[in-house]
Amino acid sequence: MREDYTNDKVVGLACIHLTKTEHYQLTCFIKQYIETRNLRSVPDIHEILSSTLEHYPGRPPVMVNELNAWIDKTLGYRAAHPEFPEVPEHG
Repeated sequence: MREDYTNDKVVGLACIHLTKTEHYQLTCFIKQYIETRNLRSVPDIHEILSSTLEHYPGRPPVMVNELNAWIDKTLGYRAAHPEFPEVPEHG
């Protein structure tokens, strides 16, 4: 564990850290992830994310940016920027 996180230890993915001193519960993280990736219409997205998170290889403390990047890579999702519409990819 990193020394700068010795206070407020977290076991597993019960909490996701925003900063050294701020964190939120896993359920709030999943909600935020769904919203920032516009995944509300994906069937069973809560279950998909929950089962994927069971295999997260990192150790606590888990930072939100690290977890977002891992899920994006694992499942192939991308964050949607609130001020820009999605740009279609050219193949």
